[in-house]
Amino acid sequence: MTALTTMARVTGWACIAIGGVQLVGGARGEPGMTGDATVDSHVRFMGPVFAGYGVGWLDAAAAEKPDLNRMRLLAGLMALGGLGRLATRATLGRPHRFHDVLLAVELAAPVVTEVLGRRATPPSPASRR
Repeated sequence: MTALTTMARVTGWACIAIGGVQLVGGARGEPGMTGDATVDSHVRFMGPVFAGYGVGWLDAAAAEKPDLNRMRLLAGLMALGGLGRLATRATLGRPHRFHDVLLAVELAAPVVTEVLGRRATPPSPASRR
């Protein structure tokens, strides 16, 4: 198993677990999150969506040769989520410090995916010229 496949599987299972916690725990399932019924409803709705995102990572890693293009897309979506966190910081201020860790992971995802993807994929004959 390549490091790329391992990273995708870990990411997939982590997203599924996080989505499950969000579905079951609602707003209480995440450190620093408080809210009313509207926030709780939104978190519980997004939990299964995030779990489905995790299934996408697992599916991209399932083949003998992982689907690097799909992993790049998924990593880019994660980075967009990180940009959303930056928008919150710019407009409302810094959230709970737990979100600093999430932000770092979200912004690093495309870089890590690309580095591991390049290591797992030998250069094509045309690129060696």
